[in-house]
This record gives sequence, structure tokens and C-alpha cells, in this order.
Amino acid sequence: MKEYEYSFEVESIDPYIDYCIKEGYEKTDDTSQTRTLYRNVNKTMARITTKEKNGNKKTLLDFKDDNQADEILKVCRESLPLEVTDENKEAVDSILDFLEYKKDKVLIRNRVVYKKGNVTFEIDKYDSPDVMFVVAIEGEQEAVDKVYNFIKENINNEIAK
Repeated sequence: MKEYEYSFEVESIDPYIDYCIKEGYEKTDDTSQTRTLYRNVNKTMARITTKEKNGNKKTLLDFKDDNQADEILKVCRESLPLEVTDENKEAVDSILDFLEYKKDKVLIRNRVVYKKGNVTFEIDKYDSPDVMFVVAIEGEQEAVDKVYNFIKENINNEIAK
């Protein structure tokens, strides 16, 4: 599956949350997340993400193209997630080792997700390794382009210089 996504760092996430609420987006997720990234020389990465909300935890493994280009728009292949449990954690670690994925870094963040139609906003507040705010807009290309261009012109005209 291909992911079509604009992703950019912002000074504050508040205008983007306000936009989503005003435009009738539905909040579908609000979780604390710890994501461990594993990189491979074949330009892919494995990601183990633990999501926590109200004391409940869920851990998922997925794979994605490792596109570290400094571009706002990225189109990458992304796998469907596989749940990691206490019962299969050792097997997951063994598979990552066998496929030569090397642990790279751990990200700690809070992610709020808003959805409407074919557009999803992922709004992140990172605590580690750096404190920063990131907004991603993903989904169907035409709808995402339209929303991104509106955001760029009306909320943050600095994001696409």
C-alpha cells in the first residue's frame, strides 16, 4: 500500500487542531506513543509502536520505505501493521534480526488523529529525542493536495518555501 503524505514541523499544533474541529473532522485517536525505528541497508525501516491510552497498551509492527529526504511531500510504501504481543515478541525480535534491521532510535510523542472523508491529520507533539511539533496530512492525493494548499495559504505560508 502507498502512503501519500505531507509532513512538516510547526511552531504550535493549536491552529491545526482548531482547523480540524472547525472543519468537522472527527477525532479518532489520542494516544501516547513510543516508536522504535529499525533501519535496513535496503532503504526500508521497521517500526515497533506502542500506543497507550487510559492505561491500555497496544504494540504494532509495520514496515515502510525509509525516505529521509528533506521534502514535505512523501509517497512511500507502507505495510499493514501486525500486533506484537508478549507471546510473539521474541519471534518479532528474531525476525528483525534475521532480516538485518538495526535499531536506530526511539521516538516518544503524543499523537492526535483527525479524519474526514479521504483526509487524515496526524498531529504530533514529540518529547524525545527532540521536543517539536509535527503535522502530517495524508490520504487520497486530490483531497490531500486541496487541504494542504488551503493550510499552506491560510494557516502556515512558511511550510513550503
